[in-house]
Amino acid sequence: MSYNICNISKMKGVSMASRTFVLSDLHGHYKILLEMLKKIKFTDEDELYILGDCNDRGLSSMKIYEYIADHDNIHLLKGNHELMMRDAFNEECKPSPDWRLWKSNGGEKTLDSYKPYVITEDMSEEEEMSAWKSFYKKMIDFVNSCPSYIEKKINDTQFILVHAGFNPMKQLEEQDEEDCAWMREWFYMSPGMKDKMIIFGHTPTCNLNTSSSDFNIWKDPIYNDKIGIDGGLGPFETGQLNCLCLNDMSVEVIKKHEIED
Repeated sequence: MSYNICNISKMKGVSMASRTFVLSDLHGHYKILLEMLKKIKFTDEDELYILGDCNDRGLSSMKIYEYIADHDNIHLLKGNHELMMRDAFNEECKPSPDWRLWKSNGGEKTLDSYKPYVITEDMSEEEEMSAWKSFYKKMIDFVNSCPSYIEKKINDTQFILVHAGFNPMKQLEEQDEEDCAWMREWFYMSPGMKDKMIIFGHTPTCNLNTSSSDFNIWKDPIYNDKIGIDGGLGPFETGQLNCLCLNDMSVEVIKKHEIED
């Protein structure tokens, strides 16, 4: 399925040689990511921004992170699930508030899925502990290297890409990673930022659209300065992955039930 959110698919002067795509909230669905890249005919000349939450709920979080690390033209922003994972890893997944928070949001399942990447059958207990510590550090550094938001100017439109949103009481440069990763109602029910279009994930669009079964991209009908793209791929069996092209505002969709994980 494909459509255009702004009816500008025939914009003059748009070069398709290099395109910029945005998607969000993959939640471990690696095969759906690969299928989407095929569908949009993603090339080395294009750029893809993933607005966080690649882990938890699905089966293949690590494959997604490895794929991102292997491609210079694919960029990850921090999501709240990356922050929860990082904070649990800082505690080495020992009983703590950070570990309990991540565990309650799918962390235990994700941690189990990481085991084949970390330990082997012939490891001693000491070697296993050392391997986990090394893995924790690697993932902590990876998450910390990811920005909380990105600004992009395309076709005279200044876009801001972020996982969840912004604190309406702060300027852009004042936002911290917690604001960017966790915001919901206060952000999307308030005016955004002057002369900028904010693209965000985190809040499934079924909670923003007029129908609770509508997972298509949401455009703020009041302020016209925000676009929500989280199609509920993680928490909903009827969810979907939405991929927005910032060059012409076209949208490609893959329904969750179409791809067997």
